[in-house]
Amino acid sequence: MKIRLVLVIVVLLCVGSCALADASKNAGKTEVLRGWLSDEECAKGRAQSGEYTATNPECAKKCVAKGKKVVLIDPTGKRVLVIANPQAARNNVGDYVEITGRVDPEARTIQAESIKFLEKTHPMCAVPAKKSVPKN
Repeated sequence: MKIRLVLVIVVLLCVGSCALADASKNAGKTEVLRGWLSDEECAKGRAQSGEYTATNPECAKKCVAKGKKVVLIDPTGKRVLVIANPQAARNNVGDYVEITGRVDPEARTIQAESIKFLEKTHPMCAVPAKKSVPKN
């Protein structure tokens, strides 16, 4: 009877340690990424067309306020990652940032450990057109 109890405990400990190992493996590795913070809807639409660039920051802020997920558009990795802790990123939606965090490539998420503001993004419609210079 005692042998069975010991065997059950050993099996449970093995299963538990395997589950912890899988959980830590799936947590991903820490990466430093640069990209734009946006809302999931606009970012995924652009990514499907092959564009991993900034979205309209005002539109992104409105969509996030309406409940859309905050994402990082990663132009280097050509991917869109959902911010797992969106409260850390809400103040920088629409901005070009540097995020240090744990990436889970299977879930396509990043747990932001730090977010560094790099640059404000402006809607393309707000950028004045270049004036043509007449050639002599």
